Amino acid sequence: MLILSAMGYFQWFLEMDPCEICVYIRFSPFCILFAGVIIAGNPSNNVLKVCGMALAWYGVLQGLMWSFDLNALHDSSHALDDVMASGGDLFAAGGGGSACSTEPTFPLGLPLHQWFPYEFQPSGICGEDDWSLLGLNMAQYCIIAYSVFAIGLGAATFGWVRRFIAK
Repeated sequence: MLILSAMGYFQWFLEMDPCEICVYIRFSPFCILFAGVIIAGNPSNNVLKVCGMALAWYGVLQGLMWSFDLNALHDSSHALDDVMASGGDLFAAGGGGSACSTEPTFPLGLPLHQWFPYEFQPSGICGEDDWSLLGLNMAQYCIIAYSVFAIGLGAATFGWVRRFIAK
């Protein structure tokens, strides 16, 4: 749902092109989804379950870290606006969004930006979103979403480990 909302609402409706970090954040739910497919292949196979859980944890933790990076870039790119609005010194601001690459580097060298360019080809500017809802920006909502993912995955992992040990 997060990926579809990113494409449907932000990319199509608001015409906000994804930046490099945005496409990395989009990659994380695919890791989580693929982890679920691995586990669903044979839920009683502990090797598949460990592989799936490891991939899911990678997706959640990496997505959370990329969300914090995007939030920092958002704050940095908007710091200049705040300094200029208050009549501050442009050169003392030190802000401004960092330049994103248009050539993302995915794990294992996967060329996802070539296979699925609409979803994974960065074409936006890092930190340039002016969208907010209830005072939170997109990066902050991603932090909340990945925190919820971590809580859910933590509960699932704890339950599986507890059940595994009890056997």
